[in-house]
Amino acid sequence: MKELIVFGVFFLTFVACIHVHIPQEYEEVESYAQNLQYRQSEHKKAKKEKEQDLHKIPGTPGVDYPVYHTVPHTSFHCGNVPATPGMYANVETGCQAYHVCYDGREGEQGASFLCTNGTIFNQKEFTCDWWYNVDCHSALEYYRLNLDPEHNPYFPKKKEEEVQKFLIHA
Repeated sequence: MKELIVFGVFFLTFVACIHVHIPQEYEEVESYAQNLQYRQSEHKKAKKEKEQDLHKIPGTPGVDYPVYHTVPHTSFHCGNVPATPGMYANVETGCQAYHVCYDGREGEQGASFLCTNGTIFNQKEFTCDWWYNVDCHSALEYYRLNLDPEHNPYFPKKKEEEVQKFLIHA
């Protein structure tokens, strides 16, 4: 009889452990599924926020400003620019594309980039700007700014201590 009681206690303890463990695993799975669903809804919300609403940009896409999705191949050639390294608006793309001509590793067009829709490359400022702030047709006139170390972001700059030495001795 004593052995039967010991066996019964052992058996009930074993069953209780198994019974408690199963819901715990289920809760973990359910919690993971809820967490996954939450993360997916957050991802969709973030993706929707990232999508560009062209209605917020003044003007007509494709008329007032270009809307390229990739940089098209044009007649732009880094061999025809006044200075390397330098950044150059591509007038053939309505200045939405620009090229960084450096040392030839990127090919004859240099490293090519697109400004986001609604913006075009401002050759005077070396940055993408709203289309209504930039006169793309005058970009070629400002290619020469690449010769100016103060304007050209790729031109080697003097280190701060060299500038300080120069100012002290001047």
